[in-house]
Amino acid sequence: MTQQILIAEDQADVRDFLSAVLTGAGYEVVEAADGAAVLTRLAYAPPAMVLMDLHMPVMDGLESLRRIRSVEAWADVPVLFLTASDLTEDIVTARRLGARGYLVKPIRAATLLARVRAVLDDPGLLWLDDMTQARAGG
Repeated sequence: MTQQILIAEDQADVRDFLSAVLTGAGYEVVEAADGAAVLTRLAYAPPAMVLMDLHMPVMDGLESLRRIRSVEAWADVPVLFLTASDLTEDIVTARRLGARGYLVKPIRAATLLARVRAVLDDPGLLWLDDMTQARAGG
């Protein structure tokens, strides 16, 4: 069964790039242009993963993540941030709120796919970023 990834990104050209990379790797992709649309998409059927920008209109990625984690049915959906912000405060907040990882743009297609696969294939992976990888129980 094909894994579905929800891309939440307000810039259409970035969404198109991410979608092309992920569909080319065999993933099914659905898209959202802001954090509020993420919540609407999750209400239909939670995807295998949410790949989300931090700064979006209507509702930013951190607020969207807060709301995702407040719904029991969505609590285990991995959220991986892909954003231009490399501010320590944003990274720490994302981790505290339950993101599974934080990647900084720009990113190469091969790196993106490796990071997405790591999160989807390793249920013990608690946190993935450019510096650290933490696993549950180890």
